[in-house]
Formats: sequence, structure tokens, C-alpha cells
Amino acid sequence: PATREDGARLTSALDGIRVVDTTQIWAGPTAGRVLAEFGADVIKINDTSNPVASHEHVNSGKRTLLLDLQSEAGLNVLWRLLEDTDVFTENSRKGTADRMGIGYEALRARKPDIVYASVTAYGHDGPRGDHRGWEPVGQAASGMQARMGGDGVPMLQPYAVCDYGTGMMGAFAVLLGLFHRARTGQGQRVEAALSMTGTFHQTPFMYDYEGRSCEGEPSGPDAKGFGPLQRLYEASDGWFFLGARRSELPRLADVLSLDGLAALDDATLEARLIEAFAGRTVAEWTSRLVEAGMGAHALVPFESLLEDRWAKDRGLVVVREFESLGPVLLPGPSPRLSETPVRVAFPARKPGADAPEVLSTLGLSDELDGLVKDRVLALPTA
Repeated sequence: PATREDGARLTSALDGIRVVDTTQIWAGPTAGRVLAEFGADVIKINDTSNPVASHEHVNSGKRTLLLDLQSEAGLNVLWRLLEDTDVFTENSRKGTADRMGIGYEALRARKPDIVYASVTAYGHDGPRGDHRGWEPVGQAASGMQARMGGDGVPMLQPYAVCDYGTGMMGAFAVLLGLFHRARTGQGQRVEAALSMTGTFHQTPFMYDYEGRSCEGEPSGPDAKGFGPLQRLYEASDGWFFLGARRSELPRLADVLSLDGLAALDDATLEARLIEAFAGRTVAEWTSRLVEAGMGAHALVPFESLLEDRWAKDRGLVVVREFESLGPVLLPGPSPRLSETPVRVAFPARKPGADAPEVLSTLGLSDELDGLVKDRVLALPTA
């Protein structure tokens, strides 16, 4: 089994790492949730006066505090937390954290080896560093909505690719920061941004050089693939995806009992395949294609995926009991580590529920009632 430097057994990769997470909405909190799944002790701080958005969704696996960081008493609690904290995350606009006294320089002065993570819409550098942003802003700024619309009007990508992608990018940046600190003893500031993530997701379409052809690039709501050999096809009872190479056309011809496929241009080949695949079931085609060494998979309805027995047995789909919601079906973490496995995040407790425990670990139990009375700290409502 893996062990820490002090000889204690590691149960997860980030066992012993503490994160203070002050981010809101989806992207920033997702970074904290990912770190919690890898074993970090994540303490989520929300403001005492604002509703906590998507709490059960993004704050599972974290201990929760409702703390006024704009008050001196609230900052004093944060400074006590910071003494044993490795990572601090925030997602405010440029300058906001500095004005609150919790910017990178202020925290580094108290904790030189802190890994300070900022999750923003555009990054702090550049002309839009002080602009707000949400998922659609990241899509708009990176051209993603234009690609989704194709030749028609721009369309919203119907998935939170920028939020979740930025959360993962933010967690990855934190891990690199921790790795650098392990090597050098130095902390640093790391960043991730919605617009940068939207750009990253479109990397294959952003290369440009003389003679480059954009023909065949999928875009728009009607796109079914990259070409006739990487495409969704409709069988007699549903849809499946074919993944093959030009060099595999002879094998594909054998599977379909068709001659001369290799000599066809893309448009004609696609028409022939559409006609041929319509004659048998999804199960028949996917079985034959996989047996012939090509890629093929049925198009799986989302509801079926959530009920898949193998996914449940592997912990990719789990049920957790939430205080406020009851049983909740949700996705589990997908990475697999043999020695320090990821863990399914425990259900988020009501916002502020962990205040007594956290303050106790800081030796501040006697101050709990006073902090609540002065509205520096809030406890869950009944």
C-alpha cells in the first residue's frame, strides 16, 4: 500500500491535502469536488447571505461553512484555516479577491507555499479579466456556438462543456501546483478559464496552414460524424456509430457483402452505407463489425446508461442519500488508480452544517455562538 512521508497509509491520492474552496456556481466548485474525489479534505465556504447554487450537485464530498469573508471576524476564521491549508480556490472577477483581502499576494504573505487557484471566464490577464461569465459566455467567446449552429444561426451547445471542462482543468492545474511544491517547496498561482476550455475542446478544428481543407469537419446540429467511416448510421431498429479506417474498407465490404467500396468517393460511399445498414438490426451490425476488427457501438439512451448494471458495479453510477432530497442517482468518478483509488463523494450536507466540526478542529468551538450571533457565521435552517 502507498504511504505518506510520515508513514501513514494513503487511502487516496490526496489524503492529507486540505482545500479551502470559495468558488460559486459550477466550474470552480467542480474543481473542488474532483479534488475531494481524489481524497482531499475540501472545506467549502459560501457567503452567509446568498443562496448556495447547485449545492447538492457540486459540493458533495466537501465540508460546508457559511462564513462572511467581508468581515474581520470571518477573515480571522479563514486565517486559522489557512495555517493547515494547501490549496485555496476562488472564482471572482479580477481585483475582487484583492479588495476583499484574500487575493494571492495576501494569502501568500501568510502561507508562502499555498497553491492559489483562480477559475474565471477569460483569465485575469488581458482586456476581459474583470468581466463576469457563465457557461454560454465561454461558448460564445471561443466560437463554439458558431460551430454548433453550422451553416444556420448560432446555437447553444446543450452541455456544460466549459463549466465541467474548466473544473477539470482547474483541478489539473492544482495538481501540477502541488507537484511543483513537492519538488521545490514553493507555492504558486494557477488558473483555468471558461473561454480557454471552450477553445481547448475545439483544438482539432483550429489548426490552419496553406492547403488545409475544412471539408468534412462536423458542425451544426445535423452532424453525424467526421465522414462516411466515422459516423452515426441508422439500422432497422435504432442507431449505432461506425468507426473504421480507409484501410479497413475491404473488411467492411466483406461484412456488408458489397464490392468496390474502396473505389467510391466519400459521398457515394456514405450513400451506399446508409442503404446497407438500414437492412439489419443494431445488434447484428455492431457484433459483425467488432468481430471484423472495426469500432462500432449502439447509440445508448441516457436513461439506459444510468441503469446499466456494469456501470453501477464499477461505481460509475451510484445512489446516495441526501438530507434534503432523499435518494439521488448520480454519476460516480471515472478515473481508476490501483493503489490510491478515487472515492465517491459523500452527499453534501445542508449549507453550513459542518461549522461546529470545522471550528472545533481550529480550537474555536467557544466562539461558535458569538460568530452566529454577530452573523459572521450561519448554521443551517431547519
